Parts: sequence; C-alpha cells; structure tokens
Amino acid sequence: MWSKGIVEWQEGGTAFLSVPFTWDLPLAYSRAVGLKQQGFEVRAGGPAVELMLNNPKLEAKVGLPGVAKCGGHLPALGRHNPDATFTSRGCIRRCRFCAVHQIEPVFEELEDWVPAPIVCDNNILATSMDHFDRVVDRLVPIRGVDFNQGLDARLLNAHHIEGLQKLNMAKATFAWDNASEESPVLDAIAQMRESGFPKSKITCLVLINNGESQAEALYRMETLKSVGVRGCPMRFQPLDTLEKDDFLSPEWTRYNLARFVHYWFRQNWLSKVPFAEYVY
Repeated sequence: MWSKGIVEWQEGGTAFLSVPFTWDLPLAYSRAVGLKQQGFEVRAGGPAVELMLNNPKLEAKVGLPGVAKCGGHLPALGRHNPDATFTSRGCIRRCRFCAVHQIEPVFEELEDWVPAPIVCDNNILATSMDHFDRVVDRLVPIRGVDFNQGLDARLLNAHHIEGLQKLNMAKATFAWDNASEESPVLDAIAQMRESGFPKSKITCLVLINNGESQAEALYRMETLKSVGVRGCPMRFQPLDTLEKDDFLSPEWTRYNLARFVHYWFRQNWLSKVPFAEYVY
C-alpha cells in the first residue's frame, strides 16, 4: 500500500522528509520547522522538492529554509511502498503537463534493481528490448505485476506483448492524454485483446481539465466504454500548485468537473445510467 503524502523517518540526529507532491510542501515546511526545533538536522527530497529546486517562484513561496534539499535522491521509495521498484529512470517524452523531464531529465536503464510487483518506470516500453526482456524474466515469479505509471500505447509492439503475456499482471494501463492519441490507444487495446488479455484487466488513464472541451473528454470516456475498457479521468494539476484540485481549466466549471469525475469513477454502479441523465 502506498503511504499518503509525506514520508518521514529519522537516523540518529538527522530527520528525513520525502515529499511526493507540491501540495505537500506547506506541510513539509511545518514539519521541518518542528523537527529543527527538536534539534534535528533536516534533509528533504522527493519529486516536489526537485520541482521546487527547479522553480524559483515555487521555492520563494515555500522555501524550506535551513533544510538540506537533496532532490529526488533519497532512498525513500520503499518507505512509500515496500512493493514498489524502478528499473529505469526518466522518459523519452517531454509532455508539458508532466514533471518527469524536470525531475529526471536523463532517460536511463538501471543496472540493478529489486524485483517487486509495482514497477514505477515512467516509460518501460521505451527501454531497449534487452532491458525489457531482463525485466520480464525477473518479474515472472511475481504475482500481480502492475506497471503503475502506464504503458506507452505509441510504443507497444508484438515483442512487448509476448513478454507481458509471461507475467501474472494485475492490470495493463494505458494513457489517453489528448484527442490526437486516439488511434495508438485503441490499437494498443485491440492488440492486447487479440493476444488474449482480458478486457477486465485493461484500464486507461484519461487526462482532463487540461484545455480540452467537456465534449472531447466525454468522447474519450465513452469510446473506451464502448470497447469494454474502463477509463479513469485524471484531473490535471499544475506542476507548481500548492493546493490539490484548485486549478480549473476555462472549459470546465467546478460542478461539471466534479460531476464528470464522480460519474466515471463509479461505473460499477452507474454503467447503465447514461451520462446525460446523471444528476450529481
């Protein structure tokens, strides 16, 4: 299970804070102040701290004065989730809504890593075939494998599918971030289905609240539903936000966005109710 928010631990006279999201930074500031008052040397890292170091406006707002900032290099992943691992770092994409290229600007395959069911690679399908095959071989004994950052539909090929078929996978997750990706996403889903992968284990993350019209977001969700795949609406969060879910794209109202998310995350109960008839 993933921990919620900041992870904190102490080693001797040093207290460590691992901060995953920028909206956790104000709390990290409070914790750092309290720990320093207790006499600890404080070190902070994690994605949010890395983003703060790369964003002068964000650092000016939060700061963490007197704290040693070590970016994303604290060995904290196992403290956030003992079942998680990385086999590569970075990503070949530079999506403007994603923080990965700022936090991990170099895409690299790791020589050694601990096999675990939750693989957090940002783009496992962008690794070399040799690396991908080594990953598959080491994950074969593990049950419930989940590439939890998703599979890049634009890169999926027959060799990848052959490897994925060897694994006991909890699910296969793709992402449909904008209208232009319709063809590769639907093609990837079709390939997985033709290989025998059950549609009940295929999901798709759908980015919303990011400049698209409500009609376009609905089209993506309805299209996935029509091919038997569950779409999960993912609300865009600015990379420097200090308050989760505060940002609202001009194409949405807060009510319409809440209604949309509520409906699509409750398809176990609402799948027979047309979205147009749903009253939130």
